[in-house]
Amino acid sequence: MSTKAHMDEYASYVKGLQAREVTFKVVLSGMSRVVHFLDAYGNTTRKRTFFGLEGDKRMDGLEFIMMVRREIRKRIEEGEPSPYHIQGTKVVAFNIEALKEAMESGEEVVAIDLNACYWKTAFNLGFISSELFIKGWEKRKKSKLGLVASIGSLNKRSYEEQYEFGKSKGLNKIDKDDDLRPYYWAIINEVNKIMTETIEKLQKPDFFMWLTDCVYVRQSSKSVIEEYFNSIGYEYKISSAQITRVERNRVFWANEKTGEEKYIFYSKDTCIK
Repeated sequence: MSTKAHMDEYASYVKGLQAREVTFKVVLSGMSRVVHFLDAYGNTTRKRTFFGLEGDKRMDGLEFIMMVRREIRKRIEEGEPSPYHIQGTKVVAFNIEALKEAMESGEEVVAIDLNACYWKTAFNLGFISSELFIKGWEKRKKSKLGLVASIGSLNKRSYEEQYEFGKSKGLNKIDKDDDLRPYYWAIINEVNKIMTETIEKLQKPDFFMWLTDCVYVRQSSKSVIEEYFNSIGYEYKISSAQITRVERNRVFWANEKTGEEKYIFYSKDTCIK
């Protein structure tokens, strides 16, 4: 029997084990589920991994997830202290008043998007080697989602569900990846710092929003942000957009070139004062 399968098969597979009153456990982590078959002492004798949906195209750059985790685990094993970090930091910010004005006027908004922002930040903080950074940087266009996932995986939470003779004993959080989490939040904290400094360099009416790694500003402030991003060594690309709608808790905008409309939710605590 194969040790790997798709998530489509997971639910029916577990139901089959329950019907046969098998004793096993499942470790749930991110988009994967690992079924552990246990001996009388609770030790794993074999396991089966479920990941992805059948027919789905494999994400480009998926290999970087394990590469990043491996390098950081090595640092931890060598005694490197956890980086200082604050959990819960956000990397979105909105100027609702300016967004409404842009929507009403129909003015063209400039979007300045940092290239491989979180990958570059992980390297700047010394969390990944120059060799790994270069590998990812050279594939940054094709493997954009994989690079983002490699950083996001540092914050994934793991849970364990024990089944005794086919009956679930409940779901419990385990500390499998807790030692990686400080590295994730240190990266987020650094990007938050860049976001904050970017906003501070602008007149308030010239800032519209910051979304993850992209700032939306008035055309007249474009050079100010370019100068700042150049000074901190981040490459970027520039495009234009139009704010199409501002609702009670959502902002809609459209790419000027493609016409594609997107939206994002906002709340009071993500709005600048």
